[in-house]
Amino acid sequence: MKSRWLWLAIPWALFIALTIGWVIYWNVLANGARERVEAWLAAEQARGAEASIASIEARGFPVLLRLELRDVAYAPAGGGWRLSTAAGALHVQMLNPQHVIFEAEAPLALARDDGHVTNISAEKLIASVRWAGEALAQAGVEADNLLLDDPAEEGELRAEKLVANVRPDPRAAGDVQLSLETRGLMLAQPVRSFEGLGQRVENLMLAAVIEQSAALAQSAEDDPLGPWSDAGGRLRIEGLVLKWGALDAAGVGHIGLDGERRLMGELNLPIKEPAGFFQALSASPEMDSGARQMLMLLSASFARSPEGLTLDLEGRDGVLRLEGIRARTLPPVY
Repeated sequence: MKSRWLWLAIPWALFIALTIGWVIYWNVLANGARERVEAWLAAEQARGAEASIASIEARGFPVLLRLELRDVAYAPAGGGWRLSTAAGALHVQMLNPQHVIFEAEAPLALARDDGHVTNISAEKLIASVRWAGEALAQAGVEADNLLLDDPAEEGELRAEKLVANVRPDPRAAGDVQLSLETRGLMLAQPVRSFEGLGQRVENLMLAAVIEQSAALAQSAEDDPLGPWSDAGGRLRIEGLVLKWGALDAAGVGHIGLDGERRLMGELNLPIKEPAGFFQALSASPEMDSGARQMLMLLSASFARSPEGLTLDLEGRDGVLRLEGIRARTLPPVY
């Protein structure tokens, strides 16, 4: 009889022990996550940054761990911008605490020193960070029905879907891989010299490498990308798929900044239907008259031929050229 009771008691004892252990583990993990957030706030404040969270509450027991945040604000020590939101949540992976997901539960406001404010909202907006020890393994952003609106500027930027990820490039120390995908992207304003393509970008997929990425953290006053550009930084495009109006293409290239902070680089785009693309470009009001005439001739020529075309775009010495044809001047990006 005693042996029978022992066999009945052992499973219950194990269950109770596991339950107590899980309760302790959840609370230790929750307290540790809260302490890490508070330590990060203190470290950023010590560096001169503005970092504040009005309240942090742990939720989700027993199977989830979520830190609910209220009135979150952050501005870097060097100034330039300030990001704030009324509510958000940090989701901590129970079996991998180094993987943290932030979910925006209210619109975000990105305020810049020039007085402009971009309001950011979405049906779903999450950002995730995964660490491998002290090193970043991957970070990303995903949004559904994203809306960016600056009340001081005309138009709104919208995207039905946006997914962006960055991670260290294992091929070269200091470089970062970037992947970006958007669907149903509606530009706030037409792109100068490309007005004929319209404001809706149906599909965009980009695989690129940010070279000398560490220099991006060395932002200089009035020249935020200067240290990166001077270090030889550039965006190396290893794959680009673009469906934008009459443009249906995929290509490679590289983009950087010259000494006057104008775009420079090359982009090679094999185009499936060049006739329609050249016709759309020729309708752009900002296009040089000589370039417009040449584009109309190219459109008529390719309309009689089923062949495709690899289009070469080049930015050099402050001038954008299409197939060697001067299209427009390139002003500094800031």
